Amino acid sequence: MTRLLHGRPLAERITADLAARSEALKARGTQPTLRIVSVGADPAGNAYAGRLAKAGQALGVHVVEAALARDTTESELIAALERAGADVSVHGVLLLTPLPGKLDEGHIVDHIPVAKDVEGMHPFNVGFLADGRPRFVPSTAEASLELLKFYEVPLRGTRALIVGRSTVIGRPAANLLLLKDATVTIAHSKTVDLARHTRDAQVIIIATGRAGFLRGDMVSKGVVVIDAGINVTPNGIVGDVDVESVSAVADALSPVPGGLGTVTTALLLRNVLAATERQVGGG
Repeated sequence: MTRLLHGRPLAERITADLAARSEALKARGTQPTLRIVSVGADPAGNAYAGRLAKAGQALGVHVVEAALARDTTESELIAALERAGADVSVHGVLLLTPLPGKLDEGHIVDHIPVAKDVEGMHPFNVGFLADGRPRFVPSTAEASLELLKFYEVPLRGTRALIVGRSTVIGRPAANLLLLKDATVTIAHSKTVDLARHTRDAQVIIIATGRAGFLRGDMVSKGVVVIDAGINVTPNGIVGDVDVESVSAVADALSPVPGGLGTVTTALLLRNVLAATERQVGGG
């Protein structure tokens, strides 16, 4: 029977000391504050922002959103990020992606203030992770590894496959797996015979943004699957895994919802507190 890798027990462990850290900062006259910068209405992004606001309130982290119109220009978005960088009352900055229209994400992330880059998107933080010295790490990628660790899934020497090469999940997750001595393959939309790679993998992290993309006939018995997909459908939020068919084969699977979401939120808020502590001293 497939084990379900629920995220809530891990999220509760992560957040156990965060409220105390937040209170310690408040006692020194600092309100930990996260500014979320979004462009255009996106259901998945709005849901994430809502979870952060709710969880932040419980932990004493102030979460504010700078919601920009869908037709925002690149220069206007850059100006919003630079304002957040200059605002001493803001300690963490999160740019929600993907960006709409012709906005060049690869250029825009250069303008996220490095010290406040709690999602690890700036090239400075990307480079530290690639060099094996992670500072701020994209929270969903880190949540994937933390969930595997929490449920004691062995990674050393394991054949691990990342399906999806995004800068916030696929690529950083691959670097994190390498740090755990896994043998890592990254597959993407141009990969030929994807099923050959998925069947060979012992651990799969999938983030394609395509509901039900990974099916049971694409994986081998005993595989462990981390579903990092978030797809808003008329029937609610679902992941990238066809749960019924994959559950008949897999040893373990993170559900959507109920898997990475709460862990991702907890790790992002932990990064906000770490950023705050570094900015005011003592972190």
